[in-house]
Amino acid sequence: MTGFDKLKANLMKNEEFARLYNERKPLRNFIDELIELRVEKGMTQKDLSELTGISVPNIARIEAGKQNLSYQMMYKLVNALEGKILLTAQADNCIRLSNAAAEKLQELSDEANTSPEEFLMNLLQKASEESIIA
Repeated sequence: MTGFDKLKANLMKNEEFARLYNERKPLRNFIDELIELRVEKGMTQKDLSELTGISVPNIARIEAGKQNLSYQMMYKLVNALEGKILLTAQADNCIRLSNAAAEKLQELSDEANTSPEEFLMNLLQKASEESIIA
């Protein structure tokens, strides 16, 4: 366990800290992914500013988690980066795939002439049936 992990574990023992951490985690994840997408595209904050009309200082505050974000602002940023937003009230039911895994899933589901969701459900059903029989 790293020093950061130990510090986080100790801080999470504090109920107020844990509540705030868990409350803001989805936003922090969004911001981290936004930065990752911007960097993957080889863009600077200035480049993103020019595409969106959002000032560089505002983008810096957003990326630092110091600026409140509306859905419209989130959409504007993600759209400029050619990404997509997924909002869900059941986040525990979502799994983030690597780009390679997502491409492979799409390829396999195309071959099976199903949606990626249907392909996974069929695969899980088969795995479930096999483990019951075995």
